[in-house]
Amino acid sequence: MIQRCRNRIPRIGAMKWVAAAAICSLLAGCSSGPSTPHDFNVFMNGLLRRLSGGHGSQKTPLKEAARMFDNATPDLQREAIAWLAKQPYGHDPAYLKAYQIAAQAPSPLVRGQAMMAIGTSHDPELAPTLATGLADPSVFVRMSAAIAAAEVNNPILIGPLIKDLQSKSNSQVRIDAALALTPYNTYRVHRALIYVLDDANVGVAQTAWNVLQKQTGQKLPMRTGPWLKWLHHSR
Repeated sequence: MIQRCRNRIPRIGAMKWVAAAAICSLLAGCSSGPSTPHDFNVFMNGLLRRLSGGHGSQKTPLKEAARMFDNATPDLQREAIAWLAKQPYGHDPAYLKAYQIAAQAPSPLVRGQAMMAIGTSHDPELAPTLATGLADPSVFVRMSAAIAAAEVNNPILIGPLIKDLQSKSNSQVRIDAALALTPYNTYRVHRALIYVLDDANVGVAQTAWNVLQKQTGQKLPMRTGPWLKWLHHSR
């Protein structure tokens, strides 16, 4: 397995390399070993005990890589994703694929943390995972995906962000969606932002107004009417 994975993973130190190689065995089919997150976790825990000599509390790449796939302990799973995403190697391809898998975990806290980890990668190719998160039934996951979407520039996120902006389910999700639309200076986005300027939620309306001013350079009142008139004449 090590020889076949060698070209896929950077040389990041013995323990870090073993953790990444083990992840590679699951994600990239580098061996005929464990093929499911559950089996992989059993494999990783056994490997961890052999290499570390115990279950100590100190974080290591191996321990956190194992915990990242353990759906039975969502708190530790979430912490592992957060910790790994902050490491210098935490956005290497094997880890990014692992975050995409974690984005499907049963726990919304884990799914949300995976969205945040994907956001800090700034990788536009991972936008489809964020788009899925923007439609998640969990408010926390949608909020995390919207925050992450502000860091990943890909036009496929425009539709899901507008849908969350126009939703009445949660004001913070709507605010984060408006902020994430800032890079997309288009007619479609302007129209969506304009239609929430008269929203009953002042925070949502204020955020949309700020984004519109930043995108267009216009200093119109925070009301739908004047902005719609401008939009009509700007086409």
